Amino acid sequence: MKICAYEEEKSATRGYLAEVIASEDRPQIVRIPGQYWHGTKTVSYKPSLTVYFVTKLYDYKNPDEERRPWNDLTIVPTAINGKVDDPRVGKPWDWLAAPHR
Repeated sequence: MKICAYEEEKSATRGYLAEVIASEDRPQIVRIPGQYWHGTKTVSYKPSLTVYFVTKLYDYKNPDEERRPWNDLTIVPTAINGKVDDPRVGKPWDWLAAPHR
């Protein structure tokens, strides 16, 4: 499973994308702060499972959840896992690309 979080708001880290690859041999616990856009994608032929915990219950009367299309071309990382020389930097994020090694 590919797990990604994207910081778009704060100027110091604007465009920062964190990418984690989890597997049955390498399970992961990932904490994603509320201001990050985030998503997961199964990148294997085997099914994956996400267990999702939140700090506040969803308020149906006053929703604070926003969504973007999974293939939103405005998500263009300026760094990936702290690396600015990653070949995927400066290009729209491609969920379908093979996981970076």
